[in-house]
Amino acid sequence: MQNKKGRLHGNDKRKPLSNGSEGNSLAHTSSSPVAVVGLAFRFPGDLGEEGDFWSALKSKCDLVTRIPEDRWAAVELQHNKRSEPGRSITFSAGVLSRIDAFDAGFFGISPREAAWLDPQQRLLLELAWEALENAGMPPSRLAGTDCAVYVGISSLDYGTRGLDDLASMSSHSMTGNTLSIAANRLSYVFDLHGPSLAVDTACSSSLVALHHACRALQTGEASTALVGGINLLLHPYPFVGFTKASMLSADGRCKAFDASGNGYVRAEGGAVLLLKPLARAIADGDDIKAVILATGVNADGARKTGITIPSRDGQAELMRNVLAKTNLFAQDIDFVEAHGTGTMVGDPIETAAIGAVYGQGRETPLPIGSVKANLGHMEAASGMAGLVKSILALQHRALPPQLHLETPNPHIDFVGLNLQPVTDYRPLDKQTPLVAGVNSFGFGGANAHVLLREYRREEERAFIPEVLPPLFLSARSDAALRALASRYAERLRNSSPADYYDIAYAATYRRDRLEKRLALYAKTPDEAAEKLAVYAQDNAPDGLVLEEQLPQSGGVAFIYSGNGAQWVGMGLRLMVESPAFADILAELDARMQPIAGFSLLAELQANGGASRLDDTVVAQPLLFAIQVAITRLLKAQGIEPLAVAGHSVGEVAAAWACGALDLDVAIRVIVARSRAQGETRGTGRMAAVGLSVEAMQAVMAELGEALDITIAGTNSPKNLTLSGSLADLERAQSHLAPKGVFFRLLELDYAFHSRQMDPIRESLLASLAGLETRTAAGTAFVSTVTGGELDANQLGAEYWWRNVREPVRFSEAIATLGELGCRSFIEIGPHAILQRYIGECLTSIGTKGRVLPTLRKEADGWNTLVEAALRAHLLADQPNLGAYFPQPGRRVQLPNYPWQRERHWHPRTSESLLSIERRRVHPLLGWRIPEAAHAWENTLDPTVLPWLADHQVGGAIVFPGAAYAEMALAAAREWLGGEALAFEEMDIVSPMVFD
Repeated sequence: MQNKKGRLHGNDKRKPLSNGSEGNSLAHTSSSPVAVVGLAFRFPGDLGEEGDFWSALKSKCDLVTRIPEDRWAAVELQHNKRSEPGRSITFSAGVLSRIDAFDAGFFGISPREAAWLDPQQRLLLELAWEALENAGMPPSRLAGTDCAVYVGISSLDYGTRGLDDLASMSSHSMTGNTLSIAANRLSYVFDLHGPSLAVDTACSSSLVALHHACRALQTGEASTALVGGINLLLHPYPFVGFTKASMLSADGRCKAFDASGNGYVRAEGGAVLLLKPLARAIADGDDIKAVILATGVNADGARKTGITIPSRDGQAELMRNVLAKTNLFAQDIDFVEAHGTGTMVGDPIETAAIGAVYGQGRETPLPIGSVKANLGHMEAASGMAGLVKSILALQHRALPPQLHLETPNPHIDFVGLNLQPVTDYRPLDKQTPLVAGVNSFGFGGANAHVLLREYRREEERAFIPEVLPPLFLSARSDAALRALASRYAERLRNSSPADYYDIAYAATYRRDRLEKRLALYAKTPDEAAEKLAVYAQDNAPDGLVLEEQLPQSGGVAFIYSGNGAQWVGMGLRLMVESPAFADILAELDARMQPIAGFSLLAELQANGGASRLDDTVVAQPLLFAIQVAITRLLKAQGIEPLAVAGHSVGEVAAAWACGALDLDVAIRVIVARSRAQGETRGTGRMAAVGLSVEAMQAVMAELGEALDITIAGTNSPKNLTLSGSLADLERAQSHLAPKGVFFRLLELDYAFHSRQMDPIRESLLASLAGLETRTAAGTAFVSTVTGGELDANQLGAEYWWRNVREPVRFSEAIATLGELGCRSFIEIGPHAILQRYIGECLTSIGTKGRVLPTLRKEADGWNTLVEAALRAHLLADQPNLGAYFPQPGRRVQLPNYPWQRERHWHPRTSESLLSIERRRVHPLLGWRIPEAAHAWENTLDPTVLPWLADHQVGGAIVFPGAAYAEMALAAAREWLGGEALAFEEMDIVSPMVFD
């Protein structure tokens, strides 16, 4: 196990798969390969899982549907003639659902800001997080580094919607709707300090962004990079514009390479990749998805007949340049994912370039394809879609069939170019690593090309644990944690112990720890899955513990309880359930018996009648032994205290726990202390009272100077322990009873921390003469004698006399622990008796902390101790979990974070024009005119209303009289309401004749 801020999987290294030396050196060059180590995407049909996307491709799924009517009045804005002003010929599209919903709270974004945050920025935030999850890279590990961000983006649809309602704009409108911020926001939210750029080259934006990201890695400008592309369809303006440019398919399908290709269909979605230099990724043991061998960009310039016409020469030149950066030949390329929009102009030009560079000189035709047939054209993000498809093809070593390819485009010489669109699912059988080309070009002539290579991982050896480790999960909210638990339950069902270990390891070390936290322990993976499923239904199964991140971060304090924690039968259940606990007690028995003169095991197992726990000579060593055993078990589970403190006799175990006393020396102290105090039995009693020191001193003054009562301890600011004669304690009790003050006599036949201890001073000091202490190893000892921190060399014989005689300054000690940075307080003893006191102390000093018990009376089994350890781990900032995970787990994919999305949409004021949402109140009556009380307007078109075209008089299309009557009735219903309406004396002054 390496340090928690380092790489927790550093020995999980793989060798590069190549016939050269690339990847063996950490030095970067301008041609160094780049590894894709993480990816996330959201494609039409809400595809976001690699398996689901590959299945969709393999089964030739058509994921193109239509723009939902709730985005704008699509029916009103569509027309079957391209020339119709203000209308689109189609609103077919590949779409995502719930684009208005976002988990703003997860990213610390207020609802007010989220309302004006472009959904493209929202989706990029989600995808960036998911890409890091996919890479097994906790985002906190990237924070503050030189990680670069490059985003391909070209649409400002959301901001364009705001132009309809300028009064609704807020202070967040510009940062929410400026292209540059798309990249900058990722850098801001994740605290990334490398280059941060938004790239707009239209349809090639995301691959151009990829090129620049690779260059930043190769030149050393950044050590990692997030790169992606995004495109959402939020306004009809581009539909109308591309309709006028004759780019959109009238039948709403991308039919790449097909004779019927008549344009493209728009689509939305996005993807984000996490990149590293290949050598670094190998050294870090990353899960490498694919290797980027080379990238390139160029422009067509004037080598074409129009700005939107692609250039064969421009694309071919780029492909040759990119190929030249590798040590490959054209015949080494196994397939090319083309831009392939399905246009009659673009497809022949692009395939001619691909064939000229990669098709010639091959023994077999080069397979080509285009994912746009399945998804539609994601425009600025389209290169990412082709890239993800290609990565999956490399991983599956197969090519999915091309959709909508019925008749090859006669304008493409497939035979002469030696190209072959993939028509059936095709496995790729090749001994050496596969290589893919991905092509993309923008409609302004900006071209991008990428060469990808398969990466073959060495098979990792499974680790089969004897006992399943705990599973640690976390989320931002309770609802998200339950949803995450449900996903893990599904993931764990029917898994093997080795698989469970890998999942638990990855969930622990390859995910960030968020505010709401869960830990569970189980004997089998199926039992773990069942517990998670029960919790997901808002229930509380055994073996599952929940904690929330503390408001103030800090370390752990071990608090050792004092007299009063012991009980007959303590530790017996734990001895049965934990062989380790029993072994520790056996060791202590062997060490202690020659000195104490009795067997602690025998005393622990004594029944009620034979028990001597009321004798402090026996009780103190037994309490000490239980505390030592608990401490060892906690430390064996990785719980290490920042500081320790003990209440009265608990200080002996605390001094041992911090390393100030050797175990045998601590045994000597506890035996000497208990024997000496045993001599005082019957000389007084003790009591607990709910008063402050000042209030109690006032009471004592009222009761007279001869009062034999001493304040023996300040447990909290308003809770004290008293010692003295029984008669005077009862006097004080009677005095306080009418005032309703809490007062309870303790079942102890001793008056510790009072003058009744004075007679044993010399004997105790003599028995501890020459006591040797050690230097504590990094754990602070906070004294309840002084209330402050002490060095080990201050814990000699004189100190232990003070421990017996002076009051227990527990409240002051807890305040000191808070100042030292302790925030989790674990009470160590057979029963929790200090919980309330610690909580009151923390409240009094304004410290937010958590108080945990270890064992409780009648709940002192192994599970109780395990839960205490798990809670401590959940509360810790950087827990040491190496005891559960002796070696790294294999790389596995975990469930993604379950976003808790809520609707966030730009606000609307009374000034809103609602131009894109204007819908007819009636097919004939049309739209209400806002400026008039009872007036409507409409556009009637026989090409849109076929029944109207059928009504002809003398060969001319004439608006029917019945339609006038229907319009009048519709107006009356809108104006007057009701169902039964009549009108009289309708005159048609002149016919309405259509051209």
